[in-house]
Amino acid sequence: MKDNPAWGQLKSVDVIQKKMVEKKNNLSYISWAMAWSALCDIYPDATFEKHCNEQGFPYFKDEQGWCFTKVTVTVNGKSITEMLPVLNYANKAIQNPNSFEVNTSLQRCLAKAIALHGMGVHIYSGEDIADIPTEVEKPKSIQKQEIKKVEEQVKEVEEKTSKSDTLKIEVPEKGKSTKVDTNVDMGKVGEYGEKIVEVYEKLALPKIETLEALTSYYRREEATLQNLKQNAEDVYDKIMDLFKKRKEELNG
Repeated sequence: MKDNPAWGQLKSVDVIQKKMVEKKNNLSYISWAMAWSALCDIYPDATFEKHCNEQGFPYFKDEQGWCFTKVTVTVNGKSITEMLPVLNYANKAIQNPNSFEVNTSLQRCLAKAIALHGMGVHIYSGEDIADIPTEVEKPKSIQKQEIKKVEEQVKEVEEKTSKSDTLKIEVPEKGKSTKVDTNVDMGKVGEYGEKIVEVYEKLALPKIETLEALTSYYRREEATLQNLKQNAEDVYDKIMDLFKKRKEELNG
């Protein structure tokens, strides 16, 4: 479509200033929930589609068993489709993924499809990758201290990447929000449900003072709630009850 203003409008959104960018394993990525919320603020009629295979599952598998997800985002009448491999916690492509890994890939694919419309596209441009020298340098002798330092760095990276993702919940504050780490393994949400409910009940929702703020917070946290729903229905239901209770309190 000619003269489609969406690209310019969305590219001008400062995703870093809006704190939409997070880091994992030294890689930058955009929160899909915040990207979708910001997109709908500008284009409320925007839509997305998570494509399913012939069996109705939201991923595709090639002949070697590697899996991919596929998402289409439509903004101002223009549709863009993106595909991403299903990755594990260390950002390595995997075969036979579980439902959580597929869901994570779908959210990342959605965020990237939104970026292809302009919002945060520079995050995927590799600007944070160091320049590769064109001249070949003469090898330097490696001291024992340097070897030990490298070994310690490798060990530190291995320890970090071996840990599972933990659930982080935003706690609203005046003019900003703070992420609270529940220290709950995302794959074991059902086992620690009461702790998650407690964060919403005692830290997050009581800080909200208006219906508008509650609605905005819910839209930002929708991705977290969907992950909770997938991992533990009872945790999701309890948190949804807290949102409804808070709404009734604010309505008086």
